[in-house]
Amino acid sequence: MKAACSASFATLSFAALVLAAACGGEPPSARAPAAPPPARPDVAAPAPAPAPVALAALDVDPVLVGLGRTNAGPGGPDDAALARAGIERLCDESLARATALLDEIRALDGAADDALTWDATAGKLDRARLALRNAGDFPALMAVSHPDDGVREKAKLCEPKLDKLDTALWLDPKLARVMKRYAAKKEALPAARARLVARTLRDFRRNGLDLDERGQARLRELNETLTKLSLDFDSNLAESHLTVEATPAELAGLPESFLVSHPPNKDGKVVLTTDYPDYFPVLTYAKDRKLALALFKQFENRAADANIPVLEKILTLRAEKAKLLGYATWADYVLEPRMAKDPKAVSTFLETLRQHLARKGRAELAEFKSAHVKLGGKATDAIPPSDRLYLEDQVRKAKFGLDSKEVSKYFEVRRVKDGLLDITSKLFGVRYRPAANAPTWHPDVEAVEVTDAAGKPIGRFYFDLYPRDGKYKHAAVFSIRDTAKMPDGSRLLPIAAIECNFPKPGGAAPALMSHQDAVTFFHEFGHVIHHLLSEAELSSFAGTSVARDFVESPSQMLEEWAWHKDTLALFARHHDTNAPLPAPLHAAMLRSRGFGRAIATQRQLYLSALDQAYHTRPLPFDTTKVLAEVHDAYTPFKYVEGTHFQASFGHLIGYDAGYYGYQWALSIAQDLFTRFKKEGLMNPKTAADYRANILAPGDSDDAAKLVERFLGRSPSDAAYKAFLLE
Repeated sequence: MKAACSASFATLSFAALVLAAACGGEPPSARAPAAPPPARPDVAAPAPAPAPVALAALDVDPVLVGLGRTNAGPGGPDDAALARAGIERLCDESLARATALLDEIRALDGAADDALTWDATAGKLDRARLALRNAGDFPALMAVSHPDDGVREKAKLCEPKLDKLDTALWLDPKLARVMKRYAAKKEALPAARARLVARTLRDFRRNGLDLDERGQARLRELNETLTKLSLDFDSNLAESHLTVEATPAELAGLPESFLVSHPPNKDGKVVLTTDYPDYFPVLTYAKDRKLALALFKQFENRAADANIPVLEKILTLRAEKAKLLGYATWADYVLEPRMAKDPKAVSTFLETLRQHLARKGRAELAEFKSAHVKLGGKATDAIPPSDRLYLEDQVRKAKFGLDSKEVSKYFEVRRVKDGLLDITSKLFGVRYRPAANAPTWHPDVEAVEVTDAAGKPIGRFYFDLYPRDGKYKHAAVFSIRDTAKMPDGSRLLPIAAIECNFPKPGGAAPALMSHQDAVTFFHEFGHVIHHLLSEAELSSFAGTSVARDFVESPSQMLEEWAWHKDTLALFARHHDTNAPLPAPLHAAMLRSRGFGRAIATQRQLYLSALDQAYHTRPLPFDTTKVLAEVHDAYTPFKYVEGTHFQASFGHLIGYDAGYYGYQWALSIAQDLFTRFKKEGLMNPKTAADYRANILAPGDSDDAAKLVERFLGRSPSDAAYKAFLLE
């Protein structure tokens, strides 16, 4: 789930996010509730409380309001103008709702203890958080996905307003006094409510309430500047359009469908972009490896001129903010509320994996070199990282009889989508139907309503699956609205959007996905399910608002359904003949699955270690030199001089000091999967237990406890370590 995390769990805007995963309500560790402030005769009696804001006012449909429209169907010529106004209205009115709710809490400063109830304090703060998310989530999505650049620019204006209010919230002494006094009453509360109170006290500390006036002023400046720089980084990347030209002859080896969809221009050249649908096929299949290396260099240099100075400024300001708040490094600050807790634990985790994979990594590299020689290379050649996917594919074909181009013929985009919906419908007892009255921001976008078996609505999501100019370049899920239990016992319906860049149907060639694309699709939809099937009482703990090093676990586990023969049989059919995926081809897929996993994981460890290095090393340093150093320490390939991957490593913005979480969460995912593996991937009892114990609670309890309840034992990394060596 994609998310840009603010310092506090109250807002957690889904703005500058990247994969997804989701940020959750997780700032620092809670500390003991403070004692109530002593009576102060010099403080005037509190002003009358403002008129309450009805919770119904928070039941806004951000898509309807944000697009400035009231119905579905094709838009008109004024759509962009309506959306520019709608985005501003959604942001400003939702912030006004949040402000009004916070004012009601502030008005209790100095009130009698019996006025300090759950509903008047922490419960109201949770509703304010919902309003803040309503303000920021849909604009964050539109900032990277709306087709009109004017709408994208207007949408970017919301997050600075949101962050300004968020910063003010956590530096507000009146609000803090009310919340501390309520906590000091030590009311008997359900576990999730007590957890929210403790988190709130924790976040006042983490967000600078204990700083003096000068320190708080500087913190506000830092937060505002960091927000702007993060938006700039994402925008620069989204707007980067680097290309390479090739002759048709240089495209030898590419699938026929790719060649048909890439005809030569008037100069006889084919223009290849750094977007995923061009980049990965060229690196995987092109026989001309000089062409692949040229495109690799362009890919690694996306937004380099603009984003390197932006990144280096961000790192400097993050380090300053961490020290201002009393932390040694930005990583120390970020990791305090996560499962890992501190940089030392992350370092130990990464180093343990590096050693665990060393032997298998060397064996895989030897096979890569052997394939390189068979293809005409020299044994003494240094293999560039641009050849990793190509050589991996060649070995799979020669050793396992697997032709990935042949495999892709069984993964047409629409069939995969239908299969994914069929599987998750059966697994979780839900139904999908078109959301007939939901407007969309582009003709390619499809709105889907999710109901229970009886037809009762559970939530809504949007498929936005195909690339276009100005759109988010990766794959991620964005929250649009969180869920929460309403006062009448009903549930506010959650909304999300899944953003991908798959081949688009309807062209001259069939829209065929690689199997890896299909796995990615299942992964991202795991975030959708996590978001929509939440039953948390509080919006602060709803859905994917879990620890960042746990949030990927449900998605990573769902990837397994894209591998199993019984689930593949539901959708993997030849695009032309409708024949099912042949058993020998599937067997070859399974035999080859583990090959390349060590080297691929070493790349993930490199990215994780780079993220940690950027956020733990004393400044200043040259980010490119650090990148080259970490790259060569963790991967078997040599850094390619003149490339600047850090400029397009979007997770440095949304997952700062947290990229390790993908591998951390994968360990948990493999542990969770052991029960499905034993009891059946489509076992309704297992799926119901999983939904109740993992998906439904959100962050209402610690992730480790949720895992233990589902598995019936303590978590273990045994399945993960075995998986890595398969």
